Amino acid sequence: MSKTHELTLPLTDADIQTLEIGDLVYLTGDIVVTVGLPTHKRIAEFIDAGKKLPMDIENGILCQVGCYVEEQGGKKVSRYINPSTSTRFEPYLPTIIAGTGVKAIGGKGGVGPETIAAMKKHGCVYLSFIGGASALTSEAVLDVVDVAWEDFIVQFRLTRLRVKQLGPLTVGVDARGNCLYTNLKNDAQQMLDGLMDELNRDRRV
Repeated sequence: MSKTHELTLPLTDADIQTLEIGDLVYLTGDIVVTVGLPTHKRIAEFIDAGKKLPMDIENGILCQVGCYVEEQGGKKVSRYINPSTSTRFEPYLPTIIAGTGVKAIGGKGGVGPETIAAMKKHGCVYLSFIGGASALTSEAVLDVVDVAWEDFIVQFRLTRLRVKQLGPLTVGVDARGNCLYTNLKNDAQQMLDGLMDELNRDRRV
């Protein structure tokens, strides 16, 4: 039976080990977001070159989430956040997980086998946002803390947001390498095989 967890960032190993696939998570604290493929590529390049990132994501969460930030009264304000499909960033996620000490990746649609293997090796989880619920998740944003790499378009920049009870996020991959999406796919395949057998039997009658 799934559980609900209210976690405060930065995350600990104990936090991560309590999470199981299908659990729901609400996050409070600072998250780092970007929806840019070139941004993820640059993060991986920094890691490979041994260069320090402009934002520390150790024990934090990196989200494949678009964020539109604008100036309002001399202050940076987030207008919305909206998750993107994480599999697009698969070429860079294993390097990012191994090289930063990040505890969670957030997005939608799951991640690939190499990322899952990196999560299992380094104690990281995948948290899935609800697709189409931007209005709900955007309400959790309290402040824009920092913005880096402003040579990118707004949504591609590294943006640190302060959030309160961001969620519900579903644990799609846990730190033991269990994957909700793989289990659902296998269950669906078994159901399909059974349906096809039944249909074939009906045809022979």
